[in-house]
Amino acid sequence: MYSEPRDVGPLFGGDQRIVESDRQLVVNLLTTAHADARLTDADFSARMSQVYAARFFDDLVPITRDLMVG
Repeated sequence: MYSEPRDVGPLFGGDQRIVESDRQLVVNLLTTAHADARLTDADFSARMSQVYAARFFDDLVPITRDLMVG
């Protein structure tokens, strides 16, 4: 299971640019959460917009923070 990084920020690589595979991990997580009714349509749409606007790892963390397990 994908889990949220505990250490973020420039010292931990949070300022590194994401690549398409990083973005796809978050898209998959959001899609699953939406299918499981953990996200409304509006929230899913808003978060997907944020994912595609993200440039760095630290941009992705708040998008999924409340969906992470363990």
